[in-house]
Amino acid sequence: MEEKYYKILETGGNSPTKKFDYAPYLPKNGRPGKWLPKIEEAKLHRDGYYISKYWNMWYSEGCRIFEVEHKFMEPCDDFGVEHQACCGQIRLLRDVTETVLAEFWKHAEENRNTAEWNTGKYNTGTRNTGNFNPGNFNTGSRNTGDRNIGDFNTGDCNTGIDNVGDNNRGSGNVGSHNTGHSNTGDRNTGSYNSGDGNVGHSNTGSFNTGSRNAGKWNVGNCHVGFFNTEEPCVRMFNKPTGLKISDIKLPKWLNRKDCKKEFWNAPKKDVKAALNLPNFDYAIFEKITGISKEDFEKKLGLKSSGKR
Repeated sequence: MEEKYYKILETGGNSPTKKFDYAPYLPKNGRPGKWLPKIEEAKLHRDGYYISKYWNMWYSEGCRIFEVEHKFMEPCDDFGVEHQACCGQIRLLRDVTETVLAEFWKHAEENRNTAEWNTGKYNTGTRNTGNFNPGNFNTGSRNTGDRNIGDFNTGDCNTGIDNVGDNNRGSGNVGSHNTGHSNTGDRNTGSYNSGDGNVGHSNTGSFNTGSRNAGKWNVGNCHVGFFNTEEPCVRMFNKPTGLKISDIKLPKWLNRKDCKKEFWNAPKKDVKAALNLPNFDYAIFEKITGISKEDFEKKLGLKSSGKR
């Protein structure tokens, strides 16, 4: 079943926010209104007709609530719950104000909200769509703060889940103004960054552009230090390789958590591939993985040389 969308208008037909005159397009005599002119390249936060599944977030006393039909809806770019949608064209199907408000007030007492215009349950703030929100204008549940889209956010204006801070777009961020997931710090764009102002993923430090950097002001990937631009070569088995991380390909069984178990189940050709890794050293490999030279010889059917 297709979800219903609504448009909130002032009594005369004006938009409460844009002051666009919808009067010529209102439903009349039980018939839907005319399609509004198409807006090319409608885009959320820019231009287009805005509608919502959650009338209570936009409703003000004295306004009218219209059920709408839509075309050319822009995909929602939010990480959390869609609180409004942008369309290239809509038409107003019917005025449902009395029906919607009657249903709302019918359930108002049993929903146990302690403030106005909540459509969920047990909210102590205002205009929440969801449950157990102590803040205002939240779309989702159990948010502490205001204007969150999603669940379990602590702070204001978060879009996503489990954010602590303000203005995060994503989930699991601790800090503010992050775009992505699981960032710790502020103004990171990407995911799994620890620090501030990183653009990329899995950076530890600040102001890095790229991924897997540790330090500050690095541009590129896999830097350890400060102000680097050229990707460093990696060390393996405690020695330089002269190779970049993108040049190293580990056998599949070495990308698993229990590599010792995977070792015995892996094809012989994949086990041999480990022996061809740059700077391979049996003693170091055994110290890290628990897989000995004798294990290799047993797996591959090699005769022991007696040397370690």
